Amino acid sequence: MIKSMTGFGISKVELPSGTMLCCDIKTLNHKYLDILISLPKKLKPYEPEIMKRLKNSFKRGRVETSFYIEPDKSSILKFDIDFQKAEEYYNLILSLKKRLDVKGDVDIALLSNLNYIFVKKDTMDISEDDMLMFLRKVLDDSIEKVKNMRIEEGKAIYNDFRKRLANLKEHLTMIKEGAEKNIPLCRERIKKSVDSIKGEININENRLEQEILLFALKSDIMEEYIRLENHISQFKSSLEVEEDIGKKLNFLLQEMTREINTLCVKALSSDVKKSGVQIREVIEHLKEQVYNIE
Repeated sequence: MIKSMTGFGISKVELPSGTMLCCDIKTLNHKYLDILISLPKKLKPYEPEIMKRLKNSFKRGRVETSFYIEPDKSSILKFDIDFQKAEEYYNLILSLKKRLDVKGDVDIALLSNLNYIFVKKDTMDISEDDMLMFLRKVLDDSIEKVKNMRIEEGKAIYNDFRKRLANLKEHLTMIKEGAEKNIPLCRERIKKSVDSIKGEININENRLEQEILLFALKSDIMEEYIRLENHISQFKSSLEVEEDIGKKLNFLLQEMTREINTLCVKALSSDVKKSGVQIREVIEHLKEQVYNIE
C-alpha cells in the first residue's frame, strides 16, 4: 500500500479544569525520519514518551508535532486567593499602622490593591498519570488522522502510477520493435558508407564483415530493453506490497533512467529515440511523485 508523506491532523481533549489540550501534527516529505516536537514548559517531561510514539507510527518524513493549551473561555478571568499571603500582608499593614501611628482603617479596598494575593488558577493542576493519559489520547488521535490522510493521498498517487506505467508499456513496445531492427539497420548503414569509398581503397571483405558485426553488436539495445522492462515490472509489483516502498521505488527509477539513457545513445532508429525521450519524461514525473512516498 502506498502512503504519502504529506498529512495533517489536529485533536483536542478537555482536561478536568475545563481547558483543552491540543495536538497538531504536520508531516512533509523528507529523505529520513525527522521529528520536531514543540511543547509547553509543563509538558516537557513527557517528550520522551511522545517521541517514542511518533517513531513507532512513522517510518519516513518530517514530522512536526505541536502541543498547546486552549484556556476555558468562561474561566479566563478567574483567580484563586492566596489566603496565607493575604493574612501576612494584613498583619504587616496593622503593624506598620501601629508602629508609625498612622490613622485610617485597613479595609477591603486597601487589600484588593495587593496584586500578590490573587493567583491565576493553574489549568494544568492534575496528576502526572492523568496528564499522561490525556496526552496519549490526543496524540494518538492526531496520529490516526495524519495516517488516514496519508493513505488517501497515497491512493491518488497509486492511480497516477498505474496510468504512467501503462504509458511506459506502450512506448516500451515500440522500443522492442526498434531493438529487433537495430543490428540490421547498423549493418546496412555501415555497408553503405563502405560501398561509397570502395573504389578509393582496397578493402578486405572478411575483415570488413567482422568489423561490421562487432560494431553492430555494440549497437544492440536488446539488453537495455530487457533490463528496463524488468525494472518496470518490479516497480509495478512493488505498488501492491504492504511495506514501505519509497526508497525501493526511487532506486528502480534511477536504474530505469540509466538504462533508457544508454539505450537512446545506442539506438539508430529515430522512432526508438523518440520513444526513449518520452519514457524519460514519464520517469521524471514518477520521480517527483516518489519523493513524497513513505
